[in-house]
Amino acid sequence: MKRNLLFLERVLFGDGSEPFHGVYALKINGNIDYLKFTATLTRLQEKYAMLRTAIGIDANGRPYFHTPPSAPQIPLRIVDRNSDEDWNRETLHELGTSFDIKNGPLLRITWLRSAEVSDIIMAFHHCMCDGGSGVALLTDLLALLDDPQAVIGKAPAFQSIRDLVPAEILESGRNRFKAKLSAALVHAGLSLGSLFISTKKRPGARSGDYLINWKLGEEQSKALFAHCKKEEVTVNTAIGLALLEAFKAVNGAGAHGKATCPVDIRRYMPEVKRDMLFSYGLALNISLEKLVGVHFWEKAKTLQTYVSKQMAKLNPYEFSMIMEASHRSVHKLRRFLTYAKVGNDFMFSNMGKLDIPARYRNFTVDTIYSPTVIGPFANPNTIITTTFNGQMDFSFVSNLDFMPQNTAMKIREKAMEILFETVAIPDPVRV
Repeated sequence: MKRNLLFLERVLFGDGSEPFHGVYALKINGNIDYLKFTATLTRLQEKYAMLRTAIGIDANGRPYFHTPPSAPQIPLRIVDRNSDEDWNRETLHELGTSFDIKNGPLLRITWLRSAEVSDIIMAFHHCMCDGGSGVALLTDLLALLDDPQAVIGKAPAFQSIRDLVPAEILESGRNRFKAKLSAALVHAGLSLGSLFISTKKRPGARSGDYLINWKLGEEQSKALFAHCKKEEVTVNTAIGLALLEAFKAVNGAGAHGKATCPVDIRRYMPEVKRDMLFSYGLALNISLEKLVGVHFWEKAKTLQTYVSKQMAKLNPYEFSMIMEASHRSVHKLRRFLTYAKVGNDFMFSNMGKLDIPARYRNFTVDTIYSPTVIGPFANPNTIITTTFNGQMDFSFVSNLDFMPQNTAMKIREKAMEILFETVAIPDPVRV
């Protein structure tokens, strides 16, 4: 396999020297066999061609995925498990430890092992894989750990944008002109903006990353889902608004009142299959500006109207064409994202219910922690939530140089207080 990185893959890759990873962690009750584990990793690489790749740089400085003549196996690091908190430490370790880009692969596993309980930490480079792809990988990994002979098929892969955008759209003269014009405007904007950006102060070393994780109980989660349905507001909108208001309440004038919300591109682009390793999505922005209403749920309904309109306008094909016409701007965009003045408070993603079984023949999955991701960009605040076994799980990652951990804890507590103020569930947060 050999293909050039797409534009947004290049943005996530940078020059390969700085970690930009996604990490899943889960807790398993039951015995896991070492030989089954190594066989599982072999089977994963057989299914997913991308798990056999490394990244090279061509004569023009453009990175490309390729399969080395003897592709290394997925690394498996084994660590003694001593407590229920070890996974947090190892997740942070994986978020901050670079991959061997030149040799690959771009995925690795840490196994926190004890006699009856294990934590599995799966780390991947974000330029190869996003959270949705991570769910597919976890699903296959667990199935194979339980039964090494399980049928998991072959994962589809793409070679270029031509495999993602229908020919009639990609080859349309109007669409191509629009993409080139938009790309030129992006380039001009980034060029102008870069005149006001100083790169003298580089981001600090990634020694201050932290991860805060918490859950809502099953009854609390159920009550929130029901209340959102009653108010005709999505859970994503409600939580996003609660977090925006919490940032404002805790940070005061230092809050921006804005957030970015990734949107799974698979909802709009059927060419990206469920088990195709894909690295980026669409995005929309939410803010506290122009929200009508005094009470939380009144404002949530106003925000929901705005979000619904923005979702209806999302066009993955046009977006992809513009991005692929923007390759000359990749370094300027990286510079802007890394050094420009921060204009939003956080990135928030609600991935919804994880379609992963909890019970297997040889073990049970006790917990799947919401995935984490952090990169070298100016604002590291990232909050992700998932639902597994009826419980909502939250992960909040940031860096001490950007935000003190006690501030993040206050934001977490305030957000849950705001969210559950009118939902009749006591003590909504369980650490």
